[in-house]
Amino acid sequence: MIEARVKRKLGDFMLDAELRDEGFVCIWGPNGAGKTTLLNVIAGLLSPDEGSIKVGSEDVTSYPLEKRGIVLVKQDSCIPHLTVEDHLGWGAKARGTRIDSAQIEKVRKDLGVTYSGRVGSLSTGMRERVSLATALMSGPKAILIDEVFSSISERGEFIVAYRRLARQARVDVLFTSQAGDILPESLDHSYSIRAGRTTREF
Repeated sequence: MIEARVKRKLGDFMLDAELRDEGFVCIWGPNGAGKTTLLNVIAGLLSPDEGSIKVGSEDVTSYPLEKRGIVLVKQDSCIPHLTVEDHLGWGAKARGTRIDSAQIEKVRKDLGVTYSGRVGSLSTGMRERVSLATALMSGPKAILIDEVFSSISERGEFIVAYRRLARQARVDVLFTSQAGDILPESLDHSYSIRAGRTTREF
């Protein structure tokens, strides 16, 4: 469960957002609506002026990002000098957990990570597949994804596979999209955001 009731003013922009859901959740809206700001507040990169954030049943409002049990994936989240193999295990290693080779191979197969080499030499879509797989295998309570799915080829199939793996791992996923074109059957819940205010669609 991810729960946020937050306000944050940035210049002339006011984020005044609320969400409370679990599973695979999309927040969609145009550029400048507040999607990235909301994820940054939930992740701990920005402090709210008012409000609170909970992950599971734990209030993490005052925690730094590394203590929240959250992984934030952005378009530049990869570590370019690592090989694909080292990258996939990096998150788990950083958190002091171990994953076996069979688990890595399952995630690679399900998410179409069929290539090797240094991550920095890959296409944008390939790098983002690696970053998303790494986040999943790091064992977080929640994954926040900021405009990353849009660059992935065969996006619909990838989203279905990612949702399935996240559900199996009992990881909540909150991701942003510029348009509400993700098929509803691929989601557990959907929110729109306009001028910093969220509306629950389902």
